Amino acid sequence: MMKHFLTLLTLLSLTWNVSAQTEPKSEFAKDFLPVWNTSTNIAIQVAEAMPENLYDFKPNDSSMTFRQQLIHLGYTSYFLMDYFTQDSEFDYDEPDMSDKSKAEIVAYLKGNFKKASELFCSLSDAQMKEEVKAFNGEMLKRYMTIYFVQDHLTNHRAKANLYIRINNIKPPEYGFF
Repeated sequence: MMKHFLTLLTLLSLTWNVSAQTEPKSEFAKDFLPVWNTSTNIAIQVAEAMPENLYDFKPNDSSMTFRQQLIHLGYTSYFLMDYFTQDSEFDYDEPDMSDKSKAEIVAYLKGNFKKASELFCSLSDAQMKEEVKAFNGEMLKRYMTIYFVQDHLTNHRAKANLYIRINNIKPPEYGFF
């Protein structure tokens, strides 16, 4: 009983921390933050909708498992945001979370989404307009790369959402704001 209470307390603490946001320093971040929050909240709802015993489900041999989809979207949301907003260069090293529980994966997602939002919220208007190199060598304004991160998150969230539907589970409602 005490173990369940401590797990619940930890999850409530993480939920509170995710909702506490850094004050956006740019007009772009002020406008984009509600969209980001809605998108990441839906991703959390997708993760919560799938029963834990189906986290290793995949529709075919060439697909990621549901768990891998979630880890990928959580890891890359932070990795790409860091890469583009901080000019960071580090090796892509997606964690192996094959032994983690559903609660641990949801906490991981919440933590990475929060860190990603803190990164783009920390940039000034001038920093948002700076050009950075994309993967193909093209130069893009920093705020445009944030749209790419959002698009990537949406892509993998949609795939995870499809896994839910394949298993005859009603997915969370889509919302923009």
